[in-house]
Amino acid sequence: MTPPVQVQPPRLPPDLPLEIWLEIFQFATYIYHDVTVAPLDPFTPKHTVTNAMGANTPALAMRTKLALVQVSKAWRRLALQTLYQTLFIRSPTRAGIILQNLERSHRPPPSSSELDQADILGYGQFVRHIVIFTFTRGSDDIQFLQLVFKILCLCPKLRILSGRWMHTLPIEFLHALSRLLGSSLSELYWGESRHFEDLHTRADPTFLASFQQLRVLDLRDFVGSLSSSWPSSNSKTTLPLVQTLILSSNPTSLEAATLLVLPSLQRLTLRHTIWDDSVKELLTMFLRNHGQSLFMIDLPSRYIDCEPHPSMSGLAPNRVGNGIDPDIFLAPGICPNLETIVFSISSPPIEPHTHPNLRRIGLHGVNVDGLYPDKASQTKDHLMAINIDRYPNLESIQTVDFLVDAHADTLVKDIFIWWVERFETMGVLFVDGEGVMWAYNEAIPNDTIELEDGSVHNNSVTALSKLEPGNESKQNKKFKLESDDSQRSPTY
Repeated sequence: MTPPVQVQPPRLPPDLPLEIWLEIFQFATYIYHDVTVAPLDPFTPKHTVTNAMGANTPALAMRTKLALVQVSKAWRRLALQTLYQTLFIRSPTRAGIILQNLERSHRPPPSSSELDQADILGYGQFVRHIVIFTFTRGSDDIQFLQLVFKILCLCPKLRILSGRWMHTLPIEFLHALSRLLGSSLSELYWGESRHFEDLHTRADPTFLASFQQLRVLDLRDFVGSLSSSWPSSNSKTTLPLVQTLILSSNPTSLEAATLLVLPSLQRLTLRHTIWDDSVKELLTMFLRNHGQSLFMIDLPSRYIDCEPHPSMSGLAPNRVGNGIDPDIFLAPGICPNLETIVFSISSPPIEPHTHPNLRRIGLHGVNVDGLYPDKASQTKDHLMAINIDRYPNLESIQTVDFLVDAHADTLVKDIFIWWVERFETMGVLFVDGEGVMWAYNEAIPNDTIELEDGSVHNNSVTALSKLEPGNESKQNKKFKLESDDSQRSPTY
């Protein structure tokens, strides 16, 4: 007779406060662009991915959210906050389903006599970010805009709005958005496509300035109404709290930003799509109005196969892939308070300008071949042009998207250390995308130990120089001691 099989009881999750579970749920489903439209800080430490399941994606995050709400009633109440944190309205059908769910949760059941404020507000209270797409059939219908507006009305704590508009928007819809969200919205992305000259929204700088609580404004794909009808800069085009601005080299993007009054502006991200003399002139006008307040400028790498903006069909795209010239911002008197600049190695070589306040430089697009000191390359030209005579307060240089540990080249560590030692003589830190300053092991004699077999062992420790991410100043060098017998093997 076979003995009965003992069934192990299911393992219960640890007994944690619900607040801790909410933190765990948010971490497990975190997607950066779901919680902000601001670009990621290029100096954020990168890490080599060793786990295929480590990187979260929108699809995996949504699958996790849907699983969490089915575990228990307590977990469901918490997980609903993450499930409805970001809503994607992709079609009129999807908009109708979302509206139905929000209305159903918003209305209290007839049998309920005692309901708290959270139950009355429904699922809409959890929504922080709404992304609107208008690519599908029916998105140009006024009924779709009515559904969108009803959804917005049911989300009292909405803070981020991302709109990707493909069709003409009625002026009444824009006025309704201003009245509803003008005093509460903190981040806005307003993107438009104009494939035909007679199709454009009626948005203008005055409409943008109606959102007085904005901290982040993304106008990289802004088209709006005809720029000839826009008002000049005045109190009606003032956004007093905007600190982060995202633009592109499209003329309408630069023109709209030039007319805005942004007294708190500090960070600018300028994406490269097209370039000619007229665009350079528009950028110069923008810097004339806003360059004094900028502390950080990021010029991301431009993809070679990037298409021009639909409104610029008359201009040929720059297929060479040259980046925006950083000298436009480093020239005397343009951005006198600038402390950080990040640009692509495909940008034109830096001219011998002097900038007394620049403290940090980041480089996009660095690769191993470009770091070889004995080979001609754009990376080498940029690095050789950087010295403390031009930038007397420079503290660090970082290859923001290049990780030494991620490359199999046997010489990559030696090559990188060559640059580290070169800039170390200037008192400048040279670190990779992980925030690590690589150096050779230097054996420090400590004491001599005679072993039982008569041999002599030199006990030594190795000094490893590592820049802690976030502490880039020269005064914050950290040194870590580890036991190691190697004499000149590169490490970190």
